[in-house]
Amino acid sequence: MTPEEICRRLGEKKTKEIFHALTSEAMKKVLREAKIPTNRMASHTSTRKRNDDWANRVWRGLSERALTTTAATLLFEWLTRTRRPMLAEFLTALEVPHEDGLTDADFMQTAAPEKLCEVGKKLLEGAHDKKEVAAYLLFLDASNKSEVFAPLELDKVLGVAPPAEASTA
Repeated sequence: MTPEEICRRLGEKKTKEIFHALTSEAMKKVLREAKIPTNRMASHTSTRKRNDDWANRVWRGLSERALTTTAATLLFEWLTRTRRPMLAEFLTALEVPHEDGLTDADFMQTAAPEKLCEVGKKLLEGAHDKKEVAAYLLFLDASNKSEVFAPLELDKVLGVAPPAEASTA
């Protein structure tokens, strides 16, 4: 599953939530990937309105076009900035050295696929949001051009993409 498909399956509401969880620096990284200008517009009367506009534009782009690098950047920034405890739990269970969930180790290539699946399944059954765990594991597969987590049927955890929600902007 591609990064943009992961975002589409998470749906508009969750994808915008993910975008809003980022720092403005990370938001701008995502916007640059999507080729969306980061300059303030007259309608941006507050930071919240600016961020809402940016989130709407990112979602529109992801839902209408193949923006793999934009979706990958969005998911990477979100995971590494806001979901580090989940990443740390996964890496610790794999016995991969890490710094608060971040590692340079090539664990997807060095760990046995069975072990990765076993640890992924435990993470999925743990305390973290199941859809967020599924998004993380699917993102690992997408980033490594693998299908290590296919036996976990993570697409079923994400479910079908929710229908497009009416824009409130």
